[in-house]
Amino acid sequence: MARHLQEFVKVKPLVDYFIALSTLDVFSGTPKSRLKIISLLVSHSFYSYFLYIHVKNSIHLEVNINLMWTFLVWILLSDYIAIMFLNIFKRKNFHVLLENIKKMFEEEEEDEELGGILEDRLMTTLRIFNFLNRWEIRLGVILTIFCGINFRFNPDYGLTIEIPFIVSEHILWQEGQYIIQIIFGTVTAYNMMSINMAISFLGLSIIAEFNILTDYMKVLNEKIKTDPKFFRKIIRRHCSFIENVDVINEIISESSFLQLFANCVIFLFGFSFVMRHSYTFANYMIIFAGLMLSIHVCVLGHILKMKTDRLSDSLYLTNWYDLSLDDQKTFLIILGMAQREYGLKAAGMYDVNLYTIIQLSKIGFSYCAVLYSLSQSSQ
Repeated sequence: MARHLQEFVKVKPLVDYFIALSTLDVFSGTPKSRLKIISLLVSHSFYSYFLYIHVKNSIHLEVNINLMWTFLVWILLSDYIAIMFLNIFKRKNFHVLLENIKKMFEEEEEDEELGGILEDRLMTTLRIFNFLNRWEIRLGVILTIFCGINFRFNPDYGLTIEIPFIVSEHILWQEGQYIIQIIFGTVTAYNMMSINMAISFLGLSIIAEFNILTDYMKVLNEKIKTDPKFFRKIIRRHCSFIENVDVINEIISESSFLQLFANCVIFLFGFSFVMRHSYTFANYMIIFAGLMLSIHVCVLGHILKMKTDRLSDSLYLTNWYDLSLDDQKTFLIILGMAQREYGLKAAGMYDVNLYTIIQLSKIGFSYCAVLYSLSQSSQ
């Protein structure tokens, strides 16, 4: 068994769990995974309800930083719950794409050079995924805990949840509510990062497939002399890449739109919080959380767009005129397909890349700066 396939076999149960969590699939997988998904869903339901109760009871009183934070967290949590329910209808697409990726990892090349290209690109993908999985989730959880502690010692922020039917002034219950709040926040952060990791693995695998395609094209001029059918491998891999890009676009179409919407709301609230309370760590934390929401899918979309823009040039620079007449006709079709614009789109309309998230942050900052200036001039 090839080394990259061995590593994929180790990683696949974790990827299966991330996809099951993203699609709320509680009917497949190991009993442990199903129990974890059900527990997370129950936790989100209670957390969302406690946040709603706090907003409902506080909205008639003074609009302060505590109410705004509660409302923001409630919107964020509701956004991700909506994403998970939308992903239920995309479950088939998730499994189709994962099956395509599995076939790619199971491929074997008789040629030593091509086998080296395949192994190197796939191992790089797995190393990046393992690094992200190891640190992104931990970073999200640690920052959420620090934020919860900050809420405890800052009276302006305090509790963002309200647990009904339990009224007590006992010190243990008062402190216990902060612990419950931190636990709910940590579980929510873990869930969000896990959903992001599912998309990250699928996206990284598609980028690896594209890198393999471009590396194959670099050796086309040499390999075509010894293997006349080598061009067909490139055609097959190119078609597979196009299919996988279309599938992942189907998967992230609505969810990326919701994430970008949540990003916009978070930047609007976050920058306004920072301008008014620049000394508070939690306010900077919410802006960072906004970046973590959709930075993964924006980076993947940006890389795909950047690489595919150069695909037609790479194809044209090959010795296509040395191909057989039939292969030259096929080459023209592939060249025409390569000139099509690829990339990820939110709701099938909006480009998902780094420029998108930069524009959202600019809009949020500019809007808050205008409001802040107006509020200062009116005082």
